[in-house]
Amino acid sequence: MRGADLINLLLPDEILDEVLRRVGGAKRDLDACALVCRRWRRVDRATRRSAKLAASGARADEVLRLVADRFPALVEVSVDERLSVGTGAAGNVCATARSRRPMYTITPSGRRRRISRSSSFSVRMSPFPLDQPGNDNETERTCLTDVGLTNLARGCKGLEKLSLVWCSSITSTGLVRISENCKNLSSLDLQACYIGDPGLIAIGEGCKLLRNLNLRFVEGTTDEGLIGLIKNCGQSLVSLGIATCAWMTDASLHAVGSYCPNLEILSLESDHIKNEGVVSVAKGCRLLKTLKLQCMGAGDEALDAIGVFCSLLESLSLNNFERFTDRSLSSIAKGCKNLTDLILNDCHLLTDRSLEFVARSCKKIARLKINGCQNMETAALEHIGRWCPGLLELSLIYCPRIRDSAFLEVGRGCSLLRSLYLVDCSRISDDALCYIAQGCKNLTELSIRRGYEIGDKALISVAENCKLLRELTLQFCERVSDAGLSAIAEGCSLQKLNLCGCQLITDNGLIAIARGCSDLFFLDISVLRLVGDTALAEIGESCPQLKEVALSHCPEVTDVGLGHLVRGCSQLQSCQMVYCRRVSSSGVATVVSSCPKLKKILVEEWKVSERTRRRAGPILSYLCTGL
Repeated sequence: MRGADLINLLLPDEILDEVLRRVGGAKRDLDACALVCRRWRRVDRATRRSAKLAASGARADEVLRLVADRFPALVEVSVDERLSVGTGAAGNVCATARSRRPMYTITPSGRRRRISRSSSFSVRMSPFPLDQPGNDNETERTCLTDVGLTNLARGCKGLEKLSLVWCSSITSTGLVRISENCKNLSSLDLQACYIGDPGLIAIGEGCKLLRNLNLRFVEGTTDEGLIGLIKNCGQSLVSLGIATCAWMTDASLHAVGSYCPNLEILSLESDHIKNEGVVSVAKGCRLLKTLKLQCMGAGDEALDAIGVFCSLLESLSLNNFERFTDRSLSSIAKGCKNLTDLILNDCHLLTDRSLEFVARSCKKIARLKINGCQNMETAALEHIGRWCPGLLELSLIYCPRIRDSAFLEVGRGCSLLRSLYLVDCSRISDDALCYIAQGCKNLTELSIRRGYEIGDKALISVAENCKLLRELTLQFCERVSDAGLSAIAEGCSLQKLNLCGCQLITDNGLIAIARGCSDLFFLDISVLRLVGDTALAEIGESCPQLKEVALSHCPEVTDVGLGHLVRGCSQLQSCQMVYCRRVSSSGVATVVSSCPKLKKILVEEWKVSERTRRRAGPILSYLCTGL
């Protein structure tokens, strides 16, 4: 550095630490600060709080060891085996683990001493025999193991949040080391891990502050493990997630009801749970606020108990229930007056009466999602419109019996509505959208997929009335044309627009959008066969904030159009352009070389030259065309 280093001379470590903390949590910003000088790197390593790492690859354990050694102040670590250490998407904090530069350590005298890259913290493991899944191939041994987890536990004893996603080689041994060293652990995510009962029991005994536990898709354990954990730290548990765990029976839920009085969030998906287990939870966990259930074996008796005992419930999601009827929602409506969020997925026995009970009793409903409840008709939505004035979000997916007249009541009674999602609702036409537009002027997000009866009339009404609209999705709405888009461009300042499959759209419609919506940062124009280079040139000139664009299956787009697009959209981060027959390797190279912030590009592999491949590196994704 030329001249005097005034910053380091005047700022003590404490102030510098505060400065770095205020930089923000973005890894790129923190890494840039750490490269300023050795002192800043030392302060950054001593204070960095979080890390997100890959866990698949021959050096996964070594990466975790380096992270633990260099960043001892970590309180939040997320490890995901679905990412590969060798792909470049590996460690968010440990890119130097793959560097070929010499490694050094600092001696007590302050000198640097070169160390061998093969040296590592050696830990002998004696895994619990019941924890080991069958080895289908040799690659399993290259993933994160208990060795790496032990290094993390010993190096980062202040750990508070730990996420191990799909870490299939972790066993009870690693969890025992976590329980011995990380006494402040408050959140543990073991999604899709293969662990045994001793590991869960050890976590319960050693981590008394545990508040959040995720056991989705966990294998290798039994009721004994979960019960042992809950008996020891159930008092502190606030959130518990269990999904598709074949080992779990009602015995585990009896323990939850007995030892988790402070539980507020429960997500439960199991085919083996009966009424008795859910009833036990309802009786013992009376502070429940969020409940997600998918229990094929439970019915009206279970939901009756929730209505009676869980009066504080605010969010309820019921999925694939085949044994409960309108009686169940009647009980919920009577007892859960604070309900604000209701999701009903594939509840085939429910009728309009169910939503009438809810609408009349739960006046605080703000978010409602109905998916595949085929017996619900127009009257169901009319009740919501009449009795739920605070509705903010409405989602209807495959509701073939709901007609336009239902939206007349919603438009009249739900003036605060902000988000509307309609998917595969075959009997909804322009009139329904006109009712919504005229009554719900606060609408900010409108998403319609496969709305074959929705056309320009609806969009013109939305443009005239919903001036706050920022996100619009019209996937495969085949009656929408340039006229509707031009109206939207004049009346709404969109930020996200999805027109995938709207076959009538031409360059003229997109030119109007580009000129009227200069703040656009997401655009999907896939499967638009009439759109070409003229539209892309206008988008490039008028939408400088664009970050994501999808233009797959656009046969009229060429390399020339891509050149105009990327020349103006310097912020572009994602580009999808498969099956664009007039785009060549030159066009792909233009996108890669012109967009310094590009993070992902999806294209056919044969269109990528060797030079472009070297330059793009891990941001390239290829369409798989082989069988």
